[in-house]
Amino acid sequence: MDNKIIILGLVIIVVFLSGCIQSDSSQIDTLATSINTHLKNGDGDYNTAGIDTNEFLYSAALDECNNASSEYNQAQSLANQGLTYAQNSNDTVYASYMQSVLNEIDAKINATNELKTAIPYLQDNNTVNANIHSSNANGYMDDATTFNNQRENIVKQNPTKFK
Repeated sequence: MDNKIIILGLVIIVVFLSGCIQSDSSQIDTLATSINTHLKNGDGDYNTAGIDTNEFLYSAALDECNNASSEYNQAQSLANQGLTYAQNSNDTVYASYMQSVLNEIDAKINATNELKTAIPYLQDNNTVNANIHSSNANGYMDDATTFNNQRENIVKQNPTKFK
């Protein structure tokens, strides 16, 4: 009778632990959803900052840049976790995906910083420096699009990993 109780207890513990322990890939999937949400929010804030800038609403544009930076920084933190999980599991596909995500986020952070730098120049009517930083921002966003395309290709080439 005591053996049956011990065995039953061990089975319950094993079942409980197996439900509580997530694999690296399931953790990456969970992180990817949150990362994409932060990227989408950051992109919306960045685009609104661009519109506000074009409408000479510089204070609002700076606020939107700060919001975008916050979203991108949160995405970056999560993507770093995802890259660590991928590297720990020796999964080169997930590692490549997370590295592309991080590259995209870095480009978006740089673009946001460049736009934030351009706005005070616009306020001072210093169009030369404003145009330099605006152009840099556009270049970084072009880079972000390239990195986004890379990660989309990774997903397309590995449909069983990305559902």
